[in-house]
Amino acid sequence: MTWVACLAVYCVGFAAFGISRYLTLDPSTSRLGIRTDLPWHYPLFVIHIYTAVVAIVLAWVQVWPWYRARRPRTHRVLGRVYFFAGVFPSAALAIPDSLLTTSGPDVAVALLFMDACWIVTGVSGYLTGRRRKYGEHRKWMLRNVAMTTSTVTLRPLNAIFVAFGLNYEQAYATATWAAVIGHLLFVEWYLLRPKRKRRPVPNPR
Repeated sequence: MTWVACLAVYCVGFAAFGISRYLTLDPSTSRLGIRTDLPWHYPLFVIHIYTAVVAIVLAWVQVWPWYRARRPRTHRVLGRVYFFAGVFPSAALAIPDSLLTTSGPDVAVALLFMDACWIVTGVSGYLTGRRRKYGEHRKWMLRNVAMTTSTVTLRPLNAIFVAFGLNYEQAYATATWAAVIGHLLFVEWYLLRPKRKRRPVPNPR
């Protein structure tokens, strides 16, 4: 499917680009402000980034219908890796990282809202899957992947808002709100849209 390929490139490409900034373990390369008076803040932030990369790289697989139908066992295994090695630790670490950021209160509030949505949708997706409520599980996972990929979307939005004259902190906070709300609205529209009825196959007789 074309949309799956585009989403895969979107996720994997951003993950490769985003993590490159943190491979040197140099705090000065961080996008968000790091507390220099707390030596453990940067290592905490790097672990958050690395686990977020796991989630982003696997996000597109979670919503690929063909793979879910043809490889259900692998889908479940990758889903657990996505949640326990990606979403859950990254979201947990995002809370202190957001509170400690030196990029200003507007950025902190926006990031905390994003993180809250990420946690709620992730836990709901995991629990509904465990309870075998697969219809609800699919909906929550779509919402969770939307939150996972919202951090990808906010980067170009941030650049756009900076180009329009906002300073970095204002642009980052605005881009975060726009990405989260935009992704959530898109998923709800997708779930509520009228289903197309398939045309019956004509009888050759």
